[in-house]
Amino acid sequence: MLASILLGIVIFAYATFMIVRFVKRSRQGKCAACELNKSCQSGCSVVTPEQRHNMLQDMK
Repeated sequence: MLASILLGIVIFAYATFMIVRFVKRSRQGKCAACELNKSCQSGCSVVTPEQRHNMLQDMK
């Protein structure tokens, strides 16, 4: 009985955490929420290829 209650609490807490995380990331926008936003080559932003190349060089 106690184990099933604890399991239910863990599942509910994880689901709540994932929903909050999803909402926070969806508010940021597509590229801002991406883990690869600093080195993305998909062109989400208005940065020119030369600026992107310079930024990538500065990161190294």
